[in-house]
Amino acid sequence: MAGKGRPPQGRSAREGRRRPLPRSGSYGTLARATLIVLAGVCIYWNSLDTPFLWDDEIAVVTNQTIRSLWPPWGPLLPPAETPVAARPLVNASLALNYWLAGLDERGYHAWNLGVHLIAALLLFGVVRRTLEGEHLRECMGRDAANVAFVAALWWSIHPVVTEIVDYTTQRTTAMMGLFFLMTLYCAIRALDPPYRVRWQMSAVISCACGIASKEEMAVAPIVVALYDRLFVFPTVRQAWEARKRLYGGLALTWAGLAALMWRWPRWTTDSGVGDSWTYLLNQADVIPHYLRLALWPDALVVDYGVPTDVFPGDVIGGGILVAALVAASIVMLLRSPRLGFLGVVFFLTLAPTSSIVPIASEVGAERRMYLPLAAIAVLLVLAGRQIAARVQSSLLAHRQVVVAALFLVTAAWLGSLAALTVYRNSQYADPVALWRSSVQHRPHGRARFSYAIELVKAGERDAGLAQLREAGRDYAPAQYALGVELSAAGDSAGAIQALDTFIAADPTHTNRIPARLLMGRLLFLRGRLDESASNFRQVAAMAPANIDAQLSLGDVLLTQKRYAEAVSHYRVVVSLQPNRADWRLRLGAALAETGDLSDAAEQFRAAMTLDPRNEIARTNLNRAVALLQHR
Repeated sequence: MAGKGRPPQGRSAREGRRRPLPRSGSYGTLARATLIVLAGVCIYWNSLDTPFLWDDEIAVVTNQTIRSLWPPWGPLLPPAETPVAARPLVNASLALNYWLAGLDERGYHAWNLGVHLIAALLLFGVVRRTLEGEHLRECMGRDAANVAFVAALWWSIHPVVTEIVDYTTQRTTAMMGLFFLMTLYCAIRALDPPYRVRWQMSAVISCACGIASKEEMAVAPIVVALYDRLFVFPTVRQAWEARKRLYGGLALTWAGLAALMWRWPRWTTDSGVGDSWTYLLNQADVIPHYLRLALWPDALVVDYGVPTDVFPGDVIGGGILVAALVAASIVMLLRSPRLGFLGVVFFLTLAPTSSIVPIASEVGAERRMYLPLAAIAVLLVLAGRQIAARVQSSLLAHRQVVVAALFLVTAAWLGSLAALTVYRNSQYADPVALWRSSVQHRPHGRARFSYAIELVKAGERDAGLAQLREAGRDYAPAQYALGVELSAAGDSAGAIQALDTFIAADPTHTNRIPARLLMGRLLFLRGRLDESASNFRQVAAMAPANIDAQLSLGDVLLTQKRYAEAVSHYRVVVSLQPNRADWRLRLGAALAETGDLSDAAEQFRAAMTLDPRNEIARTNLNRAVALLQHR
């Protein structure tokens, strides 16, 4: 129990809490760490050429704040409403990647892989030192290092974590996980007298770096305090007396999180009561799915879609399972605190993204299992060790056979995970295959939309159009993309219908302006001039400085012989960009039709000045001058 193992009488609360930890052989530790790294490099080697995808466009490709390392604070001010907003340390790492190799994907994936492998080594260190601690060394015997090794290896090669290596933007989770484990590792090292202050400072700095990487890091101080109480100190009071400086420093990082969230608020989170309840109900379905993937990851998905309206009865089975697991974790925390710690850590690290704080943009994501999966890995390996010990005790005469069988089972288990990870990496390297698998396992409009875009890029236009039509049923932006593709294919009637459906479904969408511009042009080509003019007018009302809208509206009005109205819009265009000869020609032509030959001649002269070889401007100027002379 947690109350055992009190320090010898006469020692202060800050001294003698723990005897020095026994060390597994340095060569054995180094060999295990080397195997973890080599396995990770070999298994993820085929991920290095994975192209940028999805959110990488705004987080990396078009992110201007990563284009330079100078001034030094530039990369620490990421653009708002992007995956790197409020995550300045991640944005700075992207800037370093860009400085080293521009937009070469390999450097970005190598960074992600390096971060993940260091995190795996930290997990190995945390578990090994915990199992070799004074409370567990007797029951673990010589198995501590092996349990830590298998758990860290299992976690590092599990297919569920491929997203944080293959999907560049998700280094936010990878770096947060790294600093989370580093914080815990440094806090454990700070329990030994040598360099205690240095390790405490390192823990606080690591926690601050994690906060600057992703918001889920906020639970790290709680996990450190819980670890101290369950594995080190008999009472909360003794833990506080010995570690209050550490706890104060860790808690101070929450102020940094508050500042980051205030500086970069996110529209994707909403604390509204209704949305929170809907999101929580959705998690009753998503969390059991996560757990199934942890045991057998055969249905991995890159986009889980947005939260949907569900009733409690729809998710009662998953809700009961999640509630039972929470209750079991609490019971274990009371009866077997050190095993219960793993269950509590699972739910604590999952809670920021899978509880009542709704994330409007995505109901689930496998990257959210990054740290929770580490707790599952340790729990499964400990359970396997317990089962193996019982089998050995019952088959003592066949101990060597049991050990060999155990080794083969473990190797087969890890080998299967490795093969699935290599296969998953190959899917990320092929965007069509990646999105096809997403649609197969969790079909919804946004996934179909992404799949359709990749099909069109790959030259499979007909298949892409079919997916866009399906996507448009529950994802309005797909209608816009469908309209664009149908327009390019020459089906103007179908394009107009799709664009009209898109605008009606979401009149405030950012693409409503290009959608109305395209629809206006298509209507103009079909001779539906009044409808065409109506679309251009609406764009001009929303964005008066939109040159395309003003120019196109002027063209429609000119065709309708409404010359005076056309002149007003052409004047706006010329005032916005006065150095375009062709636009001055249009204004001059409209002025001439109104009878204002003097002003028309001025516009033709300006066009001649801008483009001396423009014969149309010369001809129109001569004609206007001639007409003026005959008046």
